[in-house]
Formats: sequence, structure tokens, C-alpha cells
Amino acid sequence: MERWEQFQGVYVHTPFCLQKCLYCDFPSYAGFPDGVRQQYVGALCREIEVRSLQQELPVAKGATVYFGGGTPTVLTVEQIGKIVSTLKRCGWWNRPAEATIEANPGTVDAEKLKALREIGFDRISLGVQSLQDKELGALGRIHTAEQALCATEEAKQAGFRRINADLMSGIPCQTVESFRNTLTKILQLNLSHISAYSLILEEGTPLERLAREGKVQLPDEEASFNMYEMTTEVLAQAGLQRYEISNYAVPGKESVHNTVYWNYEPYAAFGAGACSFNGKERRTNTADVLQYIKGSANLSLAALKTDTGLWQTESPDRKTQISEAMIMGLRMTDGVNLQKMQQRFGIDILESYGKEIQILLDRKMAECGGGTLRLTPYGMRYGNRAFEAFI
Repeated sequence: MERWEQFQGVYVHTPFCLQKCLYCDFPSYAGFPDGVRQQYVGALCREIEVRSLQQELPVAKGATVYFGGGTPTVLTVEQIGKIVSTLKRCGWWNRPAEATIEANPGTVDAEKLKALREIGFDRISLGVQSLQDKELGALGRIHTAEQALCATEEAKQAGFRRINADLMSGIPCQTVESFRNTLTKILQLNLSHISAYSLILEEGTPLERLAREGKVQLPDEEASFNMYEMTTEVLAQAGLQRYEISNYAVPGKESVHNTVYWNYEPYAAFGAGACSFNGKERRTNTADVLQYIKGSANLSLAALKTDTGLWQTESPDRKTQISEAMIMGLRMTDGVNLQKMQQRFGIDILESYGKEIQILLDRKMAECGGGTLRLTPYGMRYGNRAFEAFI
């Protein structure tokens, strides 16, 4: 059985935060009381149980597990443990090659981190974003730089050997030098993985509105470009190799779970706002927490086959699937294996997209050799332009 015929990853969504960050457009919400969170955990476990009966696709041995959000660590250890136990009992937690949980540094302490490690998580992703308090305040983060550094050290002491730190550039109040300072401090922690993103002002977010109204000042284009270039250079010097547009790791410590997405492989996702992909169909749950709780409580195997209003389905046609697979695969520095594309979709990429690919090659945005098409560093810098060739 091929990898694209089995669930290679399992995602669990927690839509709760203590405070909504100003730049965030994910399905996450602040203000829900403890009682609603408890009801949500029950509804989530119900969805996990019922969907295990559906037998949509086999769960691959070693399929990764990822708890994201929102802020999963807003939940109690007992609530997280209940979800994990349900995943195990229902066959979704199947000796995972990697089990990751996201955490806001302001929501964990040494005791909680130790408990998460004991539950079975072997990788943690900390939303550091910056190590400058002024910049964190401008983003609406609830933690300080000191808390981020402390949480990282406590995660190590709790037994986490694989720790990721999310960093962000191009944010309000940030300068090239302050970003360099953040990079210097984070590298002193000797982490195995760093995700470095450039801020994108998503329409409708508070930060986008503030920027549009001129109430916050973002770094100019030159400064943002210098931060981008600095990231790759500084992290490479520290031994963290770029393996995806925004991700850097010590060789062998790459995110296995995220690679499932980039390889366009099937994954199951649970929770409000979560999106599953079985290789042919995409199913997205309602992002309305209360609607999700009400609907999941009465979920049955029969209901999975009908339109309950709890989710929407989308069946991308073959051309769209090929386009999506190419775009996701080209995010990785390894690029796209053309033989595997032939095996999976029955298409010769070089023949079908010959003209478009040649333009990328002529512009030095891509290179092709050894049966692989990959973007050059220049192509990654302007990835969206390169991806347009396959739309």
C-alpha cells in the first residue's frame, strides 16, 4: 500500500486561547469558560471515536500526531490526557514517529511540561515569535521574552529532546538589529528546529486594521528583506539547515508531521475548524465551537455519511490535486520527485508543464535534475510567483 493510500498524520485542534493575538486569523477564540472547554473535550473525543468506526483509510503505523491551535496547553493535563487516551484506544495514536504539541510559553510550567512528556509527547513547538518584550506586546502575545526562555529550558528538563521555536519577522517595532538579537538569543538555546515566518497581514485581523489606519509602523521592504536573508545565513552558520521555505532544522530533526502536508499525503483532523484530507476529499469542520459541541455530542456513524451541518466537503478534481501537490512539494528544498508524481497521478510533469517549468528554469527560480524539480533559493524568496506556474 502506498503512503498516499493511508493516513500519515493525525491533527487535533484546540480552538481556545487566553488572548487572541492581533495578527491571528486561525479558528481560535478567547473568553470561553472552563465548562465549555470541558464540553469541547467530550465532543472532540466523540468525533474521534465515531470516525474510527468509519474506516475511511487505514492509519499508517508511525502516523504522526500533532496537537495544534489555538493553544492546546490552555487545556488541563487531565483533558489532554483524555484526548490522547481516546486516540490510542481508537487506533489513531499508532506508535507515532513523532507526537508534537504546540504551547504558548505563558501557559506552561515545569510541572505541566513534565506531565505532557509523560503522556507521550516527544516534541514541543513553542510560540516564541520574538525575544523583545516591546515586539511581543505589539503582537498581542501574553508572554514575555523571559518566560519564553524559561519555558524552553524547562521543556529540556522535562525530557523534550525535540523542541521547535516559532519566530516572526517584519513585525511592528522590529528592526534588523532587534531581529538579529532575537536570533542570537534563540541560538544560544541549542534547539534542533526553528520555524521563521515573515508576518503576513491577514485581512480582517486587528493588526491589519491598525496598519491600514497608520496606527502601527511595520519595517520597510528593505528591512524585511534583510531579515529574511539574515535568517537563512545565521541559522545555517549555527548548523540548522533550511529544508522548507520557513523551516530550519539540525539534519534528522525535521518536522515529520509537517512533511506529511508538504508531501500531499492523507491526514485525519479532529476538532472545531479542523480540516482532513484523505487524498481525494477534503473535509473541514465547523469553526463554531458551540455548534461543534452540540453536533458532535450526537454524532453517529450514520451521520458521517449525511450532511449534518458540522462540516463541509470538497473534492478537488485531478488537475487541482496535481497543482496542490506540486505547490506543496516545491516548498521543500528537496523539491518534487517527478517519478512519484507519475506513479500517483499518472502524469509526466515535465511534459504537461514543460512551458511553465522552462520559464522558471530560465529565470533561475528552479532547477531540475536527477528526477527532481526544486526551487532555487531565489525561487523560494519569491515562492508565490513560482507556484503560479502550476495554478
